[in-house]
Amino acid sequence: MLFNQLEIQFRYPLEGFPAELLLTANVTWNTLQHCYSLDNVRLPGNTGMSVMPPIQLKKKNNQWVHTDSESSTLLSESAGAAIDEAEENKVNCLNNDCPKLGYYLEKAISADGADFGNIQLFNPSYRSLSIVTQRGFRRDFLTHFNVVTAGDRSACGDALRTGQPVVIPDVSQLQSYSQHWDVAARAGYRSVISTPVTTGNRFIGMLSTHSSKPHWQWNIREHQQIAADLGLCLEARLP
Repeated sequence: MLFNQLEIQFRYPLEGFPAELLLTANVTWNTLQHCYSLDNVRLPGNTGMSVMPPIQLKKKNNQWVHTDSESSTLLSESAGAAIDEAEENKVNCLNNDCPKLGYYLEKAISADGADFGNIQLFNPSYRSLSIVTQRGFRRDFLTHFNVVTAGDRSACGDALRTGQPVVIPDVSQLQSYSQHWDVAARAGYRSVISTPVTTGNRFIGMLSTHSSKPHWQWNIREHQQIAADLGLCLEARLP
């Protein structure tokens, strides 16, 4: 999950009855079992009494299932949808609370006269990156790079794996980028630089900018400084 702790409300359908319970739960990421733990499942406004044991859920093939049985139920789907909505709301709040995200992205784009760019947040639960703000890209690019892991052969995937800035001077000449060639052509970029956003030992996200023309002389040091400033901005707003 993008955020270490969430509070959700979800409707629990009562099987066999035309009624639902509105429940509240605290959600954390279980690092040992790699799943979401829902604790203190309670009626809204009741902070002390749980109405059911803790629940453990995970997302498998884009479906919310119980970790132990790997089966989907009305409960897992309802609570999972609430987790998705809560994380999306957190991202929206992050953009609203930190308008400087756009400032740092524009600064990075301007540093080398690039044309596009995006900022991704690191999800420690899945060790993946997700775009939280961008400039210039259309839906097909955003869908294609919706979730990026260290195993993906892309600039941001390689930078996530190595922890170092990655420059691709011309994506059309890099065979390992071939799975992204069509998306790059439609989006209109030829070159990209991805720079990790960190503070201390904490990996926070990725700052990437893209040029419509091949580009060999990216100002890596300036991108690192912008990423460092961005990291300080984000660290103050992330749990």
